[in-house]
Amino acid sequence: MSVAWQLWLQLFRRTPMLVLLANLLRLAAAYCAARWLLGDEEFVIFAATLFGLAIWMWHTGLGYQLRSLCLPESFLLPNFRRRLLEYGAIDVAMWVALPMIVAAIGGAPHLLLVTGGLLVIAGTGLLMGSNPRTSAYIWPFFIVLGWVPSFANTLFKQSLRSPLTPWLLLAVTALLLRFSIAPLLRIEDRETEASPLESTSLGRTQTRGAPGEPRRLGLFGKRITALYERLAERALQRALAAYRRKPSFQRRTILVRRLLLPNDNPQAIMLRIALVGTIVCFYFVAVMHRQQFNPVIVGAYAIMLSITRFPQLNVGMVRMRPNMADLYLTLAPQTRAEYQQTLSDALLILVPISLLTALVYTALGAVLVHAPDPWRMLFVATIVSLATSLAALALHLIGPEGTVGRTIVNLVVVFGTMAVYWGGYWLVGEAGYALGGGVLALVALGFGAGVWFAAQREYVSRAPRFDAPIM
Repeated sequence: MSVAWQLWLQLFRRTPMLVLLANLLRLAAAYCAARWLLGDEEFVIFAATLFGLAIWMWHTGLGYQLRSLCLPESFLLPNFRRRLLEYGAIDVAMWVALPMIVAAIGGAPHLLLVTGGLLVIAGTGLLMGSNPRTSAYIWPFFIVLGWVPSFANTLFKQSLRSPLTPWLLLAVTALLLRFSIAPLLRIEDRETEASPLESTSLGRTQTRGAPGEPRRLGLFGKRITALYERLAERALQRALAAYRRKPSFQRRTILVRRLLLPNDNPQAIMLRIALVGTIVCFYFVAVMHRQQFNPVIVGAYAIMLSITRFPQLNVGMVRMRPNMADLYLTLAPQTRAEYQQTLSDALLILVPISLLTALVYTALGAVLVHAPDPWRMLFVATIVSLATSLAALALHLIGPEGTVGRTIVNLVVVFGTMAVYWGGYWLVGEAGYALGGGVLALVALGFGAGVWFAAQREYVSRAPRFDAPIM
């Protein structure tokens, strides 16, 4: 029990909000179940819904914890696999067996189906937390069912009557555990660490929460990663050769940019846009089957995709501090402010990259959904994306380094961007491109540029830091 308690404490330390929310939902489900046992039949639906959401959230956090726990060094601990199995048995007793006892006391129908459903939900959460790359295959299944709701309804009713459904749910649970747990239990050689600012759009959800946690990429991911590395090496060698031929401030900035942002050369940018664009095409083709869909949201979604890079900048610059000492000694700046200015100038390239990404995705989405006014979407997206990129770069460059503070900043940027986009779209539609667009550009670009220049002055005035981050 002591090992299980320590594992629970690790889960609470790593994802406290998720643990707290899951247990609050479980308490709410327990209250609804108590009301159901006392005779209020309508509370059974609330109890089932709340508990299903709670078990999914809990096991998503548990899978995320296992990613950083199942390191090669951990398997040297005595009886490590057996302790994990014991913890799994306790988890099943708490989240499946105990609720089923309560359901049996209340005389709930289809107990075997409900048990299998809880196991599938728990396995799905575990998969989404431990192996996000594999969990991406789950969403197309629900999208297809959303296309044919009548078929999904008929399938659900027939499943309730079939005696084979519980066995099918057990088989699905075993398959989910196979995809989620088996890769974590394999002991493999650790791959070469990638740059924290690599930005390949591969495994964007697979953020490593612990130092040394291996990256788990599939065959396709490894091929694309190797292609990115070749493009980055070629761009670095070209920048180095150009600087050696004719040293200049501009070419030195490009060389620093190739070191800090290895996958932000033109070829890699086009490859990244093509990969994400393919996923975007599939997404919008799926969404177009819904009756209620506003095409204007395409621009907002495109801008949101383009600014997801900036939180990575905050985390990556902190993780790169020990390596930045070599860059400082290589550049040999006259003052510390000169070094900080060089870094800010190099990172400013992220703004036009973000703008280009937003415009490409907006144009692609407008074509896919047959937007009624695509030029207004592109016009508003250009202004808002440029202003938002400047503000996001500024805030994440000098903003808080803690997880909570960084999350708050990111939420403020995202919701502020959405508000400005919708407001700007309405303003341009009401006042026209000249007046409405002029007001939008004056307010949005004025704010973004002002925030950027203020943040740049603050960043340049700071002393460089080369200490390793506290993990």
